[in-house]
Amino acid sequence: MSADRDPTPCPTCRLHKWLCLCAQAPQVTTRTSLLLVVHVHELGRTSNTARLLALAVRGAALVGHGGREPPADLLSHVPAGATPVVLYPGRGARTLTPELVATLPSPLALIVPDGNWKQAGRMVKRIPVLDGAMKVALPTRAFEGSALRRNRPGHRMSTYEAVAQALGVLEGEAVAGPLLDFYRRATDRMLLVRGKLKIGDVYGGVVDSPPGSVPPSRSPDPGPG
Repeated sequence: MSADRDPTPCPTCRLHKWLCLCAQAPQVTTRTSLLLVVHVHELGRTSNTARLLALAVRGAALVGHGGREPPADLLSHVPAGATPVVLYPGRGARTLTPELVATLPSPLALIVPDGNWKQAGRMVKRIPVLDGAMKVALPTRAFEGSALRRNRPGHRMSTYEAVAQALGVLEGEAVAGPLLDFYRRATDRMLLVRGKLKIGDVYGGVVDSPPGSVPPSRSPDPGPG
């Protein structure tokens, strides 16, 4: 490996420093506030995409949950007057459509439990703000693009793509487009590191950028577990 290809992971995007994408994060502005509640066992995974969302969406909050620490105060991350909705396709979830959104008091706060199916289910049941909020699910859509981990059934998708599609319903293509473009750039670089993609096939190309080139205030804060 050449000297300029530093394999040390960037502390923010978790990619190798020579592949760091922090400076390319779109930092889209949304009317909908975004709160990502990530199980602590997921935070350390290089394939976890919640950190990328915290980079890509301006003002997004990332809070760790689980382990031995007391539950985080999620209400402090929900703006006063916002209507919380939980992106969780469990029993009783309503399909997220423009028609449904029109019936809800605005602004909305999109809360996303991030973990495996069992972890996410436990978070929804045990965290009062998640348990009491409306649950929403995405309209059926076949998976498109690269996948780092594939769940069964195959139509399930990464947290990042699910949130991007949800924000597409809530905010429109002007938000969803840049988010999905950034996601493809990131996943292709992860697949490159795993030897599943050739460097010339990486979407957007690979151009050296300063590692961690993002203001300190944009770095995801796992918070208390």
